[in-house]
Amino acid sequence: MKKISIVSLFSFLFLFLASVVAYVLGFVNFEHAWVPLVIGVAILIVSGLVALVVKRIVGVNVLCSIISAVALGFMIRSWYVFRGFENALWILVCVSLACVVYLWAVFGLAHLPFARNHPKIFLLIVVLVSLAGYVCLLIFTQTTFVSTFGYYMIVEIAFLFAMFVTSDSVRKLIRNLTLSTYSVFIVAIIIAIMILSEGEVGIDFDFFIYVEYNDGDYQKNKKKKNNNQNQTQDHSEILPTHDNAEPFDETKSA
Repeated sequence: MKKISIVSLFSFLFLFLASVVAYVLGFVNFEHAWVPLVIGVAILIVSGLVALVVKRIVGVNVLCSIISAVALGFMIRSWYVFRGFENALWILVCVSLACVVYLWAVFGLAHLPFARNHPKIFLLIVVLVSLAGYVCLLIFTQTTFVSTFGYYMIVEIAFLFAMFVTSDSVRKLIRNLTLSTYSVFIVAIIIAIMILSEGEVGIDFDFFIYVEYNDGDYQKNKKKKNNNQNQTQDHSEILPTHDNAEPFDETKSA
C-alpha cells in the first residue's frame, strides 16, 4: 500500500505540474507549434543529462522529475498550438486524476491470482487492453481532452511499470519513477511526426481526434494546400488547349 501511495502521489503531482505549465503557456503567443516543442525537448535533454550523472541522490532525482514535467507541459502546449484548441485547467486536472484512477484500478487487478502468478503476461494484457480502450474512446467521443489523456497515459504506463519493478527502498522507487518520466520523449516524437507531416502520416490522422479547429498551424497548412490546389486548377483552365487552337492555313504561310 505504501508503494502505490507513493507512485500515485508522484504521478498526480507530475501530471498536475505539466498541466499547469501547459495552461500558463496558453498566455504566450506561439505562432508556430514547433517552438514550444523544441523548448520542451531541450529541457528534457537537460533533465536526462543531470539524471544520468547523479543517480543516488533522491533530491536530484525529484528535481529531474520536476524538470521533465515542465518539458511535458511545453509539449502539450505545442500540441494545442498545432491543433488550434484549448482546454481549461480544471479539465487538465481531471485528466490527471483519471490517470491516477487508472493506476489504482490496475493495482487492484494485480491482486488477482492470475496476475500474481504471471505478472509479465498481466502487464502485457493491461497495456493491450488500455490501447484498445483508448482507440474506442477516440472513435466514439468528440472532445478536446482525449488526445491529452492519451499523451498522459503514455507516461502513466511508464509509471505503472516502475511500480511493478522490484524496489528494495524508497530511494530506488523514486529513481525508477524518475527514469519513467523520460517516456515523455515518446510524446515528443509523436507530436513532431504530426507537425512535420502536417497531420498526414500514412493514414488520415483527422480520425485521431474530433474537434472544432480554431486558427492553428494544422488549419493554416490545410488551407494553404487547398488554395494552392485551386490556383493550379484555375491556371490550367485558362491555358489554350489543342482543341481551341486555330487550324493551320497553308495559304497564309505561303
